[in-house]
Amino acid sequence: MTSPRLPQVKAVPGRFQDSGMTFGQFLEEAWSVVCRSLGIGQRAVENVLAELREVIRPWGSRPIGTRCDPPSFVSADGFPAEISISWKAGRPEVRILFESLSSDRTPFGSQEAGRELTRRLAHTAGVDVARYLSIEDLFVTPVPERYRPTVWHSLAWRPGEKPHYKVYLNPQAHGREHVHDVVAEAMHRLGLATAWTPVGSRDKELARQGHELEFFALDLDGGNASRVKVYFRHHPMPMGELDTVAALAHRHEPVRAARARAVIYGRDSGIVGNEPMTCLAFRGGVTGPDEANVYLRLPDNTRTDAEAAARIARLMRFEGITPRPHAEVLRQLTASLPANTGSLLELCSYRTTSAKLPADIGLYLRFPLYAAATG
Repeated sequence: MTSPRLPQVKAVPGRFQDSGMTFGQFLEEAWSVVCRSLGIGQRAVENVLAELREVIRPWGSRPIGTRCDPPSFVSADGFPAEISISWKAGRPEVRILFESLSSDRTPFGSQEAGRELTRRLAHTAGVDVARYLSIEDLFVTPVPERYRPTVWHSLAWRPGEKPHYKVYLNPQAHGREHVHDVVAEAMHRLGLATAWTPVGSRDKELARQGHELEFFALDLDGGNASRVKVYFRHHPMPMGELDTVAALAHRHEPVRAARARAVIYGRDSGIVGNEPMTCLAFRGGVTGPDEANVYLRLPDNTRTDAEAAARIARLMRFEGITPRPHAEVLRQLTASLPANTGSLLELCSYRTTSAKLPADIGLYLRFPLYAAATG
């Protein structure tokens, strides 16, 4: 979802390609390691793994091979999935974001596989796809671009709860010149036209300042608590300018966000050029964006995963969150993956919801298994 625009060369471990390991086997192993690191019991993990196997069929049985064809924009090297952990009120939530792959290995096939999965999810308890179906035509095309988003999904799970699903869509599917018209129409159909106005009315200004509207997502849950999310990519700009989009949200706290940026980037000024992102969340009954989640990119910003982890731990301590589980996740993943896998840490996300509560902090993990994406 947050792959940098330009492909990046990555190290190529041999263990997975040479062994014939499938995408499903790899993702199950990575998911299990993360959950075990967080102290989650194996029985609970197995229940979720059964659901994960279902949503990534049939492509989960495909061998990883030496490249993903077509390359997925989920990751810089084309790998079609990422795993993340979010700490909310001290409780971890484990998520996986993925692009469904098709047997014909084309972008159109991946788009259609994503559409088919959404319809399959309609039969899952707690899932409501009616809102998605009301806007789907705005985000699909007969000629999707290679190495660009199609129809993606995420599964998010907190122990003791059922998994929750989200769908991610490409508002640039019909060309960048139509992005704001597409989003405005989608918000109108979803009953959020008024909430969108404070953002949509500034579309040209935001674009001129380097804030590119790139993703559209919605929770596949029913009720007013279900969110619609719009993601902006930030092209090179001064550090302070990064807050322009987030500042549109009601519950965003600029002073705390500035501290978070300074901690993760190791400075509080200068030009930021590694394409961080901001997500605005909209809910029914709220005028304007309700929350903002800022995604601060770590590669090209820190020299090693150890340096990135130290900065994330410092930010967690500022927010009153113990960094020990975060450190254990990294320790066990590093031990279970080949030494030359490359950087695991891709993003740190930061979102304030209340002046009285710790911020939600997320850790986004990438698994660079290929030499490079070929767009």
